[in-house]
Amino acid sequence: MQTTGQASPDLKLTAEKYVGTGYQRLLTFEVPGGGFSLFGQPPAQVFLSAYGLMEFDDMAKVYPVDEAVIERAAQWLLNQQQPDGTWQVSDYRAGQGTLGATAYVTWALVEAGYEDTSQVSQAISYIREFALAEDDPYNLALAANALAAYDPGHGTTQAVINRLYEKRVQEGGTVYWPVGAGSFMGATGESGSLETTALAAYALMRADAHPDAVSGALAYLVQGKDSWGTWGTTQATILTLKTLLLATEKAGQAEGPANIRVSLNKEQAQEIVIDQTNADVVHLVSFDRGFSPSGSNRVQIEVDGGGNLMYQVATSFYLPWDQVPPEPEMEKLITIDVEYDRTALAVNDTVTVDVGLKLNKEGVVKMALIDLGVPPGFTVLAEDLSRLVEQGVIARYELTGRQIIIYLEDFSSQTPLRFSYRLRARFPMRAQTPPSSAYDYYNPSELTVQAPLQLAVSE
Repeated sequence: MQTTGQASPDLKLTAEKYVGTGYQRLLTFEVPGGGFSLFGQPPAQVFLSAYGLMEFDDMAKVYPVDEAVIERAAQWLLNQQQPDGTWQVSDYRAGQGTLGATAYVTWALVEAGYEDTSQVSQAISYIREFALAEDDPYNLALAANALAAYDPGHGTTQAVINRLYEKRVQEGGTVYWPVGAGSFMGATGESGSLETTALAAYALMRADAHPDAVSGALAYLVQGKDSWGTWGTTQATILTLKTLLLATEKAGQAEGPANIRVSLNKEQAQEIVIDQTNADVVHLVSFDRGFSPSGSNRVQIEVDGGGNLMYQVATSFYLPWDQVPPEPEMEKLITIDVEYDRTALAVNDTVTVDVGLKLNKEGVVKMALIDLGVPPGFTVLAEDLSRLVEQGVIARYELTGRQIIIYLEDFSSQTPLRFSYRLRARFPMRAQTPPSSAYDYYNPSELTVQAPLQLAVSE
């Protein structure tokens, strides 16, 4: 937004506040001695350390990052290199192979300014030797990015880019790359394909190759945005934003002014003008009335002038819980059962909440998130949750005003889980708990939600 002149003082202050808070929080994940882990506990993990290096390097472009943090992460990674020039990763899927792991770490080091080290040179030689034999589009996209960042004009870089191009899937006006075995964070399905497509498009743009595929990939990514303005998972969102930002830089100037008229059911209409001063930012048009009682609504977009525009239409609505159709248990990835030992109590009484979890699909979820609703007027007795962390029952928890977020690592279908915690009633009221949910963090489309409960607190 600074580049396009769209950053107002208020917006810039808000953004810098969020970046500053995020920076301080990211520092807590650094492991003593170097590197990063999921929750800051040793041992450090190679892939997450490369991810952390990427984060801090990106952040340093807009925020004052301590150079020593980047140096420690880079040196730790350089010290983990194997004699054959690779990095071995056992903590995460790492693209299901040595090539993916080596490519990602190499890419991170090059982006951070360590391309002249002997370790990176050796790693590039390994990638050049083995990338052309790779079949997995995700691994191939990682290799293409490492090579394009190091030397986009090299013959092998162009050969790998062309092989990546051959792996594309074209459907109508969109182009995408399927994820294959899964991303390094374990994303599969739509989330994994969004990650892979963003990586592929980014590499193609860095190498100035195959603009037709880039255009189709951008259309696929824009279509993949959800109603919240994100792409489902952290990785898919970050990689998509990086790709869209790079596309903005590559696109150049707008073709000319365009007058856009957006209407709902031909009754309401809003108009915007897009020109060179605002062509590279998102324009939001919203309607909160005028909907058809039948549920059939029509959004019409009329364009006069301009060039090639992308758009998305998203809707949200409220459905009472008693009208939500039940989902068969075995169609749920994770079954969640939340029970309160009583629903009528007095001020200062405690209620025990029992949580049962079961993974219905055979295998392991690398990171499961459990979102437990906290009813208004109640305090969570955090010592219960801290004890669960100490006992190794859960990996981590976070408290917000209305929820408890539980992190489970390596949640297995062979080991159902049950745990309890307590809430204390603070005020007399009739309250409804927010809904509770469970999902695979890296595949959030498989979400299980349990309806809220009613509680009554007397004097």
